[in-house]
Amino acid sequence: MMIRVAMPIEGDNLCEHFGHAPKFAFFDIENGKVELMQIEPAPEHFEGSFPQWVKQKNADVVIVAGIGPKAKELFESFGIRVISNVRPKKAKELVEDFIANRLDLSYQEVCDHHEHNH
Repeated sequence: MMIRVAMPIEGDNLCEHFGHAPKFAFFDIENGKVELMQIEPAPEHFEGSFPQWVKQKNADVVIVAGIGPKAKELFESFGIRVISNVRPKKAKELVEDFIANRLDLSYQEVCDHHEHNH
């Protein structure tokens, strides 16, 4: 069974903030191997645009570091599994970690969108 994984990237690495990703990597995985990797420029960003676009690209899973609750809800409503809090590193290494079921989910997003009283 083929699985398509989407990942927002900046350079070769997982982008720390989903909504600011300049491009996405798509990996087609079959029998525990990456059969195809594509890099595509991200579409124009507005609320809901990235989840809708990733859905149109037939992704089954999206791997992210930080993601907002609305985007996460949209993905889940489309039946796309969200793996969040993934510690950023090279996208190719992350997809290998995904296949081996050893993703590091210890990333803590530094939120700069809201006023917090720390």
